[in-house]
Amino acid sequence: MSEPHYEVVSPIGEAETTTRQGKEKIPSAPPLADLKRKKIGLLWTVFTNGDILLEALADWITKRHPGITCVKLMPGRNLNWGDYPDLSLPELAREMGIDAVIVTAGG
Repeated sequence: MSEPHYEVVSPIGEAETTTRQGKEKIPSAPPLADLKRKKIGLLWTVFTNGDILLEALADWITKRHPGITCVKLMPGRNLNWGDYPDLSLPELAREMGIDAVIVTAGG
């Protein structure tokens, strides 16, 4: 059984991957210059109420930033919204033209 893999993204743009053996620095994607005409993927990982939070956030962000598009991002090939993301997610997001992703866990 492989160890869990957790990725934490800081608001200041530093990312770390944490395992039981320690932390490893990984490069972050550059921040978006603006939100004009951007496509934002909404990724829900099936935690309680995460879907509700994402839908409320999508409603708020599209009202605040006209022209932005929010789409439910499937967590990988042949997966449903709410499934745990797999390694095909970045490729799928690129194919869909996603500029950024918001992930919620709910609670």
